[in-house]
Amino acid sequence: MLTGENGILNQATNAKERTTKAEEEEKIKMAVLGSSVTDNGYADVLDTDSFTSELTNQFGNDGYQLVANGDGSFLITINDTQRKYYVNDDKTVINSDNITEISTEQQLKDFRDDVNNGNSYEGKVVLLTSDMDLGGEGWKPIGYYMPENVNAPNADNNKPFRGIFDGCGYEIDNFTINSTEKVQGLFGLVNGAKIANLGVGESASVSGEGVTGGVIAYAYNETKVNNCYSKASVKGTSSVGGIVGNSEKNSTVLNCYNSGSIEGTGTWIGGIVGQVQLESIVETSYNEGSVYGKSDNIGGIAGKLYINCIVRDCYNIGEITGDEDYIGGVVGHIQNSSAENCYNTGVINGNKATEINSVIGRINLSTVNNCYALEGQYSNETSGIKVLNSDELENAASFLGNKFKSNTTGINNNYYPILYWQ
Repeated sequence: MLTGENGILNQATNAKERTTKAEEEEKIKMAVLGSSVTDNGYADVLDTDSFTSELTNQFGNDGYQLVANGDGSFLITINDTQRKYYVNDDKTVINSDNITEISTEQQLKDFRDDVNNGNSYEGKVVLLTSDMDLGGEGWKPIGYYMPENVNAPNADNNKPFRGIFDGCGYEIDNFTINSTEKVQGLFGLVNGAKIANLGVGESASVSGEGVTGGVIAYAYNETKVNNCYSKASVKGTSSVGGIVGNSEKNSTVLNCYNSGSIEGTGTWIGGIVGQVQLESIVETSYNEGSVYGKSDNIGGIAGKLYINCIVRDCYNIGEITGDEDYIGGVVGHIQNSSAENCYNTGVINGNKATEINSVIGRINLSTVNNCYALEGQYSNETSGIKVLNSDELENAASFLGNKFKSNTTGINNNYYPILYWQ
């Protein structure tokens, strides 16, 4: 009666642990609430300094460890128990019972298989705790898009990832995808999910059919992609991107960069995102990888924006090549959308193209504001696009906006403006 799994002592221990967990979670929620109330009202995003102060009030100076992810989310470790809690950018507190940590390659594969067998991880957090070298072996994406579901990412029989995957600044490298199926990447289909603080290394390669990306193939339905990078080579047919192949339906790509080579035999090929659709956003991101498209809609940041989408505070320094029309250093084609506070210095190779520009290849029922091109090939000025010489562009941070800063240390092997987070 006293010992054993159902013994009185074990039950008492479990009850005490549950009480301690509840107290920890309640203290974190109080800290979230306290740091949300400011002199100017209720803050939508937690301020790191204010949140730190409120956590100290609850746990003491040495009672916790806090990691700020840079996107409004935080990872908290309670020192006494070593339990982790995740505060999402919407201020939701996710407790330790709903957090999975991945520290080995086998655990990563098991997690992938669990998702592809139907566990969406909705409401849960997955944390990477070390770099991963997958040994050059073939990889199947995390999140399965059934091949028969043409243009149906929300179909019931798909197996998407719906949770939060936080790479915690680590890198997954040395894997290969060589598939004749669509929706191929480290992650395949993600739906209403968040992928953050994750890198894909230069020894990775991804090759697939339609919708192919270095980090995510298909980001759908308010998916957030924050603080990610890819150095992988990525090849596909249409909707091919260094970070995301297709970003759709209120999805966001924030603070990302690509340095790998991107190649597509079809349309919608971009250094960051191949195709951006339906009120989705790409911001504060840059591309330095080469981008080649055999067809049209080729861009350094995005191949195409379609219906109320935005690219802002982005730049491209990679070489962009297209065999047909709608080629741009930043975006190949924007339709019913907008681009603002962007610049391009990458070389543009038009081949047979007639609609080509150093910033935006084709502007269709859209607006372009405060965008800049380095003088040279295809650097013609048009509404919202101005051509600058090298000295002028080096000093452009002040009028590109507060998401840029001056490049005083020669990042990117030049002195043109860089993003605030670089």
